[in-house]
Amino acid sequence: MSGEQAAGERRSTGLDDPRAVDILTTEHWSLLSTRTLGYQEMFGRATIFTAILSGTIVALALLAQATHFGPETLSFALLLFSVTLFIGLTTFIRSVTINYEDARCVAGIILLRHAYLQIVPGLEPFFVTGHEPDTEEPSLGHGSRQRPRDLAKSLTTTSSVVAALNSVLAGALASDVGALVGVGHVVDAAIGIIVSLLSAALHVRYAARFRQSHAPSTRSH
Repeated sequence: MSGEQAAGERRSTGLDDPRAVDILTTEHWSLLSTRTLGYQEMFGRATIFTAILSGTIVALALLAQATHFGPETLSFALLLFSVTLFIGLTTFIRSVTINYEDARCVAGIILLRHAYLQIVPGLEPFFVTGHEPDTEEPSLGHGSRQRPRDLAKSLTTTSSVVAALNSVLAGALASDVGALVGVGHVVDAAIGIIVSLLSAALHVRYAARFRQSHAPSTRSH
């Protein structure tokens, strides 16, 4: 881009205003703060969920010893598993939303970098992160479809860990109900496995549909 073209583009977008840099940097720090708060909330919710899950397991272990794995244990487990699963589901839903909000912040930061380079084009060699909104390959958070090559990254996210725990909980809850109604051990185990797999699939489907319906735009205007 030539100097005259850069100057013309700055005039057309208002970047030649002496207040532009201050406004852009303020917005940049605001987006960074929003991302930090989102991470803190996600990790806080996940920590609370895992703490409740751990407490539930310890409580059931102590109760099982006291009742010799009697019907009281199964009834109490039904209550505790239901409450814990509810907390896990809300944690997962909020985590997916935070991922979307983080993707919007990333899109905004990319736009800001693009504006910085319009103001001072000579800084481009010093930018190691993305600054061209139209050429950035969309990530999962930006609404792209799940691909096999992205599976490893997806499984290591906080929301995926919560989804895995929720699926195990759902299977345990289903097995508990099966034990209470008196089904056989093999059938009970099969019910737990099937419900766990179905729960995992529903978690993945929810996250994918949320990404597709809330894809943020990274295009500059």
